[in-house]
Amino acid sequence: MSPHKTHNKPLNPLNLMNNFSITFSVLAICITLNSFDAALFAQTPGNIEAAEYDPSGNRWFISNNSSLLETSNGGESYTYFGNATASHGMEVIDGHLFALGNNVIRAYELETAALIGSYSIPGAGFLNGMGSRAQELVVSDFSNGKIHRVDITDPANMSSTVLVNNTGTTPNGVVIDEGNNRAIIVNWGASASILAIDLTTEEQSTVVANTGLGNLDGVDMDGEGRFYISSWSPARITRYSNDFTSSESVVQGAGSGLSNPADISYSIETDTLGVANSGNGTPSFHSFGSTSDINQLENTESVIWDGRQLRVQSNLAGTWNLSSYSISGQLMAFKELELPNAPTSISPERLGIQNNSGAIWRIVSPSGKTYSVKTGPRQW
Repeated sequence: MSPHKTHNKPLNPLNLMNNFSITFSVLAICITLNSFDAALFAQTPGNIEAAEYDPSGNRWFISNNSSLLETSNGGESYTYFGNATASHGMEVIDGHLFALGNNVIRAYELETAALIGSYSIPGAGFLNGMGSRAQELVVSDFSNGKIHRVDITDPANMSSTVLVNNTGTTPNGVVIDEGNNRAIIVNWGASASILAIDLTTEEQSTVVANTGLGNLDGVDMDGEGRFYISSWSPARITRYSNDFTSSESVVQGAGSGLSNPADISYSIETDTLGVANSGNGTPSFHSFGSTSDINQLENTESVIWDGRQLRVQSNLAGTWNLSSYSISGQLMAFKELELPNAPTSISPERLGIQNNSGAIWRIVSPSGKTYSVKTGPRQW
């Protein structure tokens, strides 16, 4: 996608009381603690780059640094999608999620999150955007200007060929317009252009030479064949007609939630556009139907261990710092997780908690508040 901005903000540490009853029962303790050092932590928004809708599960996938989150309630809460990883583009097709993670294309089974196969395109510079149709992905190489096509007939044994050796631009988002047998490519840079590539002849053409927009990032289509395009300058979602003869701004301005809008995904089933906002580390959802099932929840910050998993939430997206101590006070582990501003469930495996062990966790939220949570043996 593009370079990220890191926002350093001083945090206001709070003290915690160390009033614990040492037991391995299921407890959720959120109290102030005086015995730990109140160090400052830099707030860094989550590295959110891509959103993708899964109609079979009525859920959204959101790339989150190197991990992958899913939400079934429009961003009110999140869980991890197994141990999957995604840093950029994603596509749901044929019972699989294909995700770009630091130049590697990985195929995951939608039902189980199991890794089915992975593939590295030879000579790739910076794989960024991705579009799909049956048995094929089209992938942009941001730094080399190439467009690749990837055969996904067998997700465990993917292969690729070069579709366009050099677009002469900096290609970013990709969508396949099957009705016109073409891939639509949006480009990075000032007064960015929009390209079309015929998937049979592999001929490249320019459908919009100068959009008047800077740094185009994501592109997707609705059920009527119209194109939605995200731009950074200005932060806007622009909708084009299928022949690109007309356009209109459909999401923009204060209250839109847009902040360096990156990859986007249009849910035809719910007429909702999901946007990964890399500027504030928060996805936003925009309904274009008559009614919206997307309700934004105003969060109250909390940390809870429910015996099976840790549940955290904050009204700020950013870095959670988790330090694990034994009952005797010995530091056992330190975790740093980038999370959105919504309730998120974290499995014991991701935290490094063993079935029959107990620990005391010192947890610092993105707002700088510090919590202590005692975890015991998981109860199934």
